[in-house]
Amino acid sequence: MKADKEIIMNAVSNIGFEVFRNGQFHWNSSNTPDMSINEDGTIHCWTSSPFKNNTSNHGDLIDFLQVVNHNQNFKEAKEEAERLTGLKLPSLDSYIDNGYTIDNSNIKTGYISEEFIKTFDNARKENFSRYKELLNEALPSLDFEKQKDIALKYQIGYIEQSDRLSMPIRDEENRIVTLWKYNKNPNSYINDKGVEVTPGKVLFTKGRERCPFNLYDLQEYRKDITQEIYLCGGEKDTLNMIGNGHRAITLGSENENLKDKYKPLFQDLKIVISYDNDEAGQKGAEKILKQLQGVAKEIKVWNWNKVEKNQDLTLFKGFDMTDYLIVIKKQNLEFDKTNYQEDIKNEVLKMKKEDLVRIVEIINRNDKELNNISKKLFFFENRMINFKSNKIQKKDIKIELKQEKNNSDFLGQFYKLKSDLSPNIGLDNDNFEQNLKEAEKIETDIGNVKNKSEKVDLKIDNLSSSSLSHTQKDKLFDELEKDILNLKSAVEKLKEENQNLKKELELIIEKNKIQSQKSGLEKENFSLKDKLEALKDKTRNLKNEFESDSKNKITYSQDAKKIQENQNERER
Repeated sequence: MKADKEIIMNAVSNIGFEVFRNGQFHWNSSNTPDMSINEDGTIHCWTSSPFKNNTSNHGDLIDFLQVVNHNQNFKEAKEEAERLTGLKLPSLDSYIDNGYTIDNSNIKTGYISEEFIKTFDNARKENFSRYKELLNEALPSLDFEKQKDIALKYQIGYIEQSDRLSMPIRDEENRIVTLWKYNKNPNSYINDKGVEVTPGKVLFTKGRERCPFNLYDLQEYRKDITQEIYLCGGEKDTLNMIGNGHRAITLGSENENLKDKYKPLFQDLKIVISYDNDEAGQKGAEKILKQLQGVAKEIKVWNWNKVEKNQDLTLFKGFDMTDYLIVIKKQNLEFDKTNYQEDIKNEVLKMKKEDLVRIVEIINRNDKELNNISKKLFFFENRMINFKSNKIQKKDIKIELKQEKNNSDFLGQFYKLKSDLSPNIGLDNDNFEQNLKEAEKIETDIGNVKNKSEKVDLKIDNLSSSSLSHTQKDKLFDELEKDILNLKSAVEKLKEENQNLKKELELIIEKNKIQSQKSGLEKENFSLKDKLEALKDKTRNLKNEFESDSKNKITYSQDAKKIQENQNERER
């Protein structure tokens, strides 16, 4: 839905969230706000991807309402959003200032120079005691010698002004695109407006694009694609994993998408998704798993529940790979490679199958609503004809409506086939999310047409009003004719869109049905081959046994003959 920033700020405030003057607010965080409202009224989440069935970190008010109320369908969320955005807007001064200024206009181009990085290396030497403290907080699973190795390899320096570690993030061509800035316990400060601000642990250079960390390492890992690579939730975990001898990489955060240009680097690799032990980590793992399908050769997911059970550990919310490395080092435990789960893949496929069911149901609802609106419009036309003939009474109206195609068969056939659909229908068709958006958009457009048709109904009632002059009635009549014509045109367009979407899904379902039958035949063929091979083996075994028995019998009869001959000789 389209609305400006202030309208959405007010709407979010009215459902119980404290929204700051800059549009930021806490959804699922305690320190730094994890949600931000943009100038165009859209909402961005910085920590996870809660929108669009946990596939996007960007959405509108309708999406947000469905996030905070899981039982709310699209139509209900839309109605609630319309109610909230119709409220009187308060002054911006009524919002609390949290000290941050959002500025999306200062997008920087080009790359950071190597000379600039040297200033942080010099600051490291000049403030070595403080640098050592921060480095130990960032790499707590390593001893100091290992910390030094990692620091030198990845050029970890020190920023004196902000009291943070710094590390260049380089792209695939080794160019510095941004800086990673880390302080586990950053100091709060009072800004120029007198507001106390608590910065986040991890910051990046403002206005710069980001790319996956340690792309150079990833290119080196590709020289041996038989070994596993751990995909971590952030730079800190990745550095600790590498320092402990594991092959590790990160996209930068758990809600980060795998961009198309980096997919070739992940081709044919064995990936273990190792995100944090919390909801954001789980949702992020589900999202990146989908994106790696058809790219990586093997995808597994680190299972914190199994780790806890296997090694008798007590894990807290947000427990990450760095925490794990510290604990197993203290307790002298082995790194657990038995916990990797693959069942999350089935959950993702199940979710995609559920998306398909939802799309079919929306299409069916759309069909019914459009047919009802069509009937209403024909009814309106008859009322208009009767009015022109001075026969306004509804009892005189005779409606001749063309017979609409019965689409209930589509839903019935789908439910009949639903149980036979292959689970891989989710793998074979990645555009269900787009199909769902299209179906929901059609549903929204139908709602708008329905609302307009109700206004037309009221206008027709006004035609019979004695208070209107003949000229006013003629003018209103002309307006109504245009309104009805526009509505009919809109309905036909929506019918066509809904029909096209239905045809697309019918093709997907038919394709899946054929693939399932093909798979069944292949399994049957393999089964027959196995049975034939077993029969051949049995025949060979019987033959060998028969030949063995025959040899034994021949040997026995020959021996008996010799014994008899010897006995005859003695008797002579």
